[in-house]
Amino acid sequence: MAKFSSQISISTTAPAVETNFTPQLLIPCEAPYRDESRHHFPCIHAIKARRAVPDVRLVEEFEKAISTAQKVWIIDKHLFSADGPKPDHSRRIKKVVDWFYTENIQAVKILTGHHDSQKEIEKDFEDLKQIVTEDRAKLAPPITIALSFALRDADCIHDRFAIIDNELWHFGATVGGFHRDVNAVSRGWNAQAHDAVQFFDTAWKMANGNGRK
Repeated sequence: MAKFSSQISISTTAPAVETNFTPQLLIPCEAPYRDESRHHFPCIHAIKARRAVPDVRLVEEFEKAISTAQKVWIIDKHLFSADGPKPDHSRRIKKVVDWFYTENIQAVKILTGHHDSQKEIEKDFEDLKQIVTEDRAKLAPPITIALSFALRDADCIHDRFAIIDNELWHFGATVGGFHRDVNAVSRGWNAQAHDAVQFFDTAWKMANGNGRK
């Protein structure tokens, strides 16, 4: 969990939003192959290395982007579900929650699928909200968190997406790069220009149309 200094001072003036993005292709890979593979499809040795490690290396660019973001929206049916023969969902949940222990985050909105640990996940995010709020200065913007586990009711969505401030990210597998098989991440798209914000709002309303959460 990230540590906060006492009474974090956060500017209430919104920074200028960068709208000139540069699209990039990112391939999650392990440390020895990061320089040669992260922008290219992996060689056989990089593929085997990723499948052999107990904990795969995530997309560092994604985690870095979240660390300075004010708004993060995510659509991913299996965001909180670990894979593998003996999945440890609690570790996955902790990793995702820990993304948002930052000084700048103001809004988190996650649309995901059914999870047996929904109550625990909701409690972890409530704890996050309380800790972040208590550590911020009184005049700092509050953090808002919205979680929905009703993505199955918006069954027209296959891929995974994230919006970090106004940057659209597209994931071939789990948001963040948790999957150990070969998968790709695309970033650097203007979310407003590509109607991603409108799409996210539509998906949220479809999933939660009957008050489901």
